[in-house]
Amino acid sequence: MEIKAILILSAMLFSVSFFIHTFIIPNDQSYNRLDFMPALALLYALTQTLLISSVNAFRLIIATLFLGYVAMRFLSLKRINRPAVALGLVLTALFFGMIYVAPQLPISWLNTINILLGTAFLVLSILQQRQSGKKIDRELSEINIVGFIALLILSLSNGYYMLNVGAGVFCLHQLAELVIYTKHDKLERTSVSTRLAELENRFDRTVEFEAKKRTSVMADKIEHIREKSQKDPMTKALNRHGLTSEINNLIRDPSIKIFSIAIFDIDHFKSINDTKGHIVGDECLKFLSYTFMVSNRKTDMLGRYGGDEFILIMPHINAPAALEICERMRGLIQSKSVPKFTISMGIGTYPYDGRAFTSLLEVADRGLYKAKEGGRNRVAYDGNVFIKNETK
Repeated sequence: MEIKAILILSAMLFSVSFFIHTFIIPNDQSYNRLDFMPALALLYALTQTLLISSVNAFRLIIATLFLGYVAMRFLSLKRINRPAVALGLVLTALFFGMIYVAPQLPISWLNTINILLGTAFLVLSILQQRQSGKKIDRELSEINIVGFIALLILSLSNGYYMLNVGAGVFCLHQLAELVIYTKHDKLERTSVSTRLAELENRFDRTVEFEAKKRTSVMADKIEHIREKSQKDPMTKALNRHGLTSEINNLIRDPSIKIFSIAIFDIDHFKSINDTKGHIVGDECLKFLSYTFMVSNRKTDMLGRYGGDEFILIMPHINAPAALEICERMRGLIQSKSVPKFTISMGIGTYPYDGRAFTSLLEVADRGLYKAKEGGRNRVAYDGNVFIKNETK
C-alpha cells in the first residue's frame, strides 16, 4: 500500500475518532476530541501542493497533535477542564504556520521534537492510568506504546518501506484505540442498563413490600374495628350485633347441619348489685364470661345479649350434648365463682327448634324460663327434640 493511501486511512480514522468522542462518547477531558485537527491537516496536505513531502507533513501533524495530547493530559492530571475544540483550533493554526517554517529546518529537529512529545505523552498516559486505576486507562496506556513505536519508526527511518510500516503501525494504533473506547462504552452502557434494571426491580419490590405492608396494616385496622364493633368492652364476649351475625352465618353455612345455643343469666343478679355493689356485679360478669370462653371448645362462641344475659353458641352440637355441656358449666360456675353465684340456662337447637335466630332464641328463652320456675341453678330444654332423663 502506498504511503498516500495509508495517510488517507489515518485521516479517516482521526475523523471517526473525533465524531465518536464528540457525539457518541462525550468526554470533556478526552484528548481524542482534538482529532479533527489532524484529519483536516492531513486532507489539506494530501490535496495541496506544499514545499514539504506528505511524510514530513504527516510528521509535522503528529508533532502538533502530540503537543495537544500532552497539553490535554497535563490539564486532565491537574483536574482543569478547558475546551478541547478551542485548543484544536490553535493547534491547526500552529500547523499551517509551521508548514512554511518546516522546509527551512533540519528534518532531525522535527524527528527529535516528535520523539520528545511522544515520550511525554506516553509517560503522562501511564501516570493517568496509575492515578485512576481504571481498566480502560490501562488498556489505552498499553496501546499508546504501540503508537510510540510507530512514532519512533517514522522519526528514525528515511526508507520508503519503513515509512510505510511506521504509518501503517500508527493506523493500527488508531484503530485499536477506537475499538477500546467502543468496547468500554458498550460495557458501561450495559452496566448502566443493568443497574437501572436492578434499581427498577428494587423499586418494584419496595413498592410491593410497602403495598403489602400498608394492606396488612389496613387489614389489621379493619379487623380491629370489626372486632371492636362486635365485642362487649367489659366482658370481651360478642355483643348483641356480633351474636346475631355469627348465628346467621351458621344458618347460612351449608356445611353446618346442626348447632345449639344456650341462653343464661346470673340468678338474683339484681340482689348482688344491690347488696355488694355494681363493681362486684361487674366482676361476676367478667368471671362468668372468662370461665365460659376458656372452658369450652375454640369453635364455641360466647356473647353478651344484654345486662347479665349471655348466649353460648355451640356448632355441630345437638340438644342432648348441649345439655351435658351446659350442666358442666353450671356446676363449674357454682363451685368456682367468688363471690358465690349460680346461673340458669335454656337451650335451643337448629334446625329442630327453628331455622331462624328469633325462633331459636324463643325456644331457648322458654327453657330459661322453665329453669327459673324450677328453682334456678339448673339447665332446662323446652324444644322439639326428645331428651331422655332431662336435667331438672
